[in-house]
Amino acid sequence: MIYIRGVWMVKYASETETGLLEPAELRERLAAVLRGAMPWLATISEAEASVPEQEGKWSAKQVIGHLIDSAVNNLGRMVRMQIEEGLSLTGYEQMAWVRLQHYAEREWAQVLGLWFALNEQVAWMIGHLEKTRLANQGMVEGEVVTLGFLIEDYVAHMEHHLRLMRLWLGTGAERLG
Repeated sequence: MIYIRGVWMVKYASETETGLLEPAELRERLAAVLRGAMPWLATISEAEASVPEQEGKWSAKQVIGHLIDSAVNNLGRMVRMQIEEGLSLTGYEQMAWVRLQHYAEREWAQVLGLWFALNEQVAWMIGHLEKTRLANQGMVEGEVVTLGFLIEDYVAHMEHHLRLMRLWLGTGAERLG
């Protein structure tokens, strides 16, 4: 974690030199996370998805809702960074986004379907971006980041939340067996 302008920022990935990154490989990393998560996420019942991990924590619906918000915000960032370098890309109030979109009240299948569809679009876009654009830079919460790092960190952030959910809810094998 780093502290910038009064905000704690978590980095989930180490930055790879952009010349070593390939859009098709980045797309495949995200697609692999989606393919790996959907089978066990689909085994979670509506009731299980609605119960918070513990008092004051999010439910599975809200965690996936947070990942939906991340997809919406980061897709916009990734597209804008391809169009124009040096942009200042704002953060977002994660707790407020989850609360105001009422993910806890939606059906689990709807939340899961939206998360999957948005991330298929993110993966599609990543697979079609020009390799040279991975070095494009922007400012996120006052820190200079490359498009390549933004993508790597996006996937690592998703993996982080899914790994924690799997530990808390149990794996698909445990659920099915």
